[in-house]
Amino acid sequence: MAENIVLAGFVAMVALASAGVRLFFRKYRLHRRPNLLTLVTGNTLVCVLLLAVFILSGELYYRFVYDTTESFGLSKTTQRWFTRHFRRNSLGFRDSIEYPNASEVGSPRLTFLGDSFTAGHGIANVEDRFVNIVRDQLPAYDVHSFSMCAWDTPQETSCLNMAGKSGYDFETVVLVYCLNDISDISPDWQRVLQRIREFSDPGFLVENSYLLNTIYYRWKAFNDPDIGDYYQFVRDLYDGQTWKVQSDRLEQLRDMVTQHGGRLIVVTFPFLHALAPDYRYEPIHRQLDSFWQQHDVPHLDLLSVYQSFEPNDVVVSQYDAHPNERAHNVAATAIVEFLSAETPRVTNADR
Repeated sequence: MAENIVLAGFVAMVALASAGVRLFFRKYRLHRRPNLLTLVTGNTLVCVLLLAVFILSGELYYRFVYDTTESFGLSKTTQRWFTRHFRRNSLGFRDSIEYPNASEVGSPRLTFLGDSFTAGHGIANVEDRFVNIVRDQLPAYDVHSFSMCAWDTPQETSCLNMAGKSGYDFETVVLVYCLNDISDISPDWQRVLQRIREFSDPGFLVENSYLLNTIYYRWKAFNDPDIGDYYQFVRDLYDGQTWKVQSDRLEQLRDMVTQHGGRLIVVTFPFLHALAPDYRYEPIHRQLDSFWQQHDVPHLDLLSVYQSFEPNDVVVSQYDAHPNERAHNVAATAIVEFLSAETPRVTNADR
């Protein structure tokens, strides 16, 4: 209701400005020698009309046409996008199929576990998500996606635990790891999140106008270094006590998969928005690869797969660093090839 009131207000602005311009020029025609005040008044009224038309056009565009996301999910356009495109199954996970607990005889199971990359943040058609592409390329397999936006390692571990207790059959579990899965350990990151939440209530007009809301959050992203480069703190977390905590959590996750009769495989995504010849997070990738080798867990690092791409080629937009449809397709191809080597039952006959 409030959104409609704001939209009606913008329409009224255009109508009033248009009426003002018409009235002015009707009177202007009666004066053959306009003075400076008349010229200033006329130009001002025309500028007001143009501004009102611009605002209304922008409001209509961002309300009815624009259909994509931004990274933090705070803007009205992103929230509406989720309403339009996120359809969940009975377990609450985004997908077009249901997930039975018991696996079918002859249908080996792949269970992907991850966060917004795995859920498909920014991917309007869930069938364009890498999980669903893998399912399409491996029709003999029962492919599931246990994933939620904003999950970190603790939520993923908890999900596995609850699924195991409910009788879910584990076989191959694919942990889709993002470098910021460690971030919940960081007090600095918690302070950043708190600051972001503090400006997420910008007032009635911005809250209920799609145009002003978009401008507001983009301005915030441009001026706030923690939003503009919100992964800058991650590099330091892979040293010292925070890495010790994270490595213990990853070991716990691996052990939980094993205890439930499954086998863990890990796929690591790079920060796609930061891809460059001097990609600054490469040492973390080497550290993770070494960690998984030490724990006898097969690991696919997608950094080598994406290194030839420019960030704009593989992210949703300049405002959203999540992988786009092309990036999901690239990931799916690499994952299927990797699984073919690491899981004996994945054969060419399955594809």
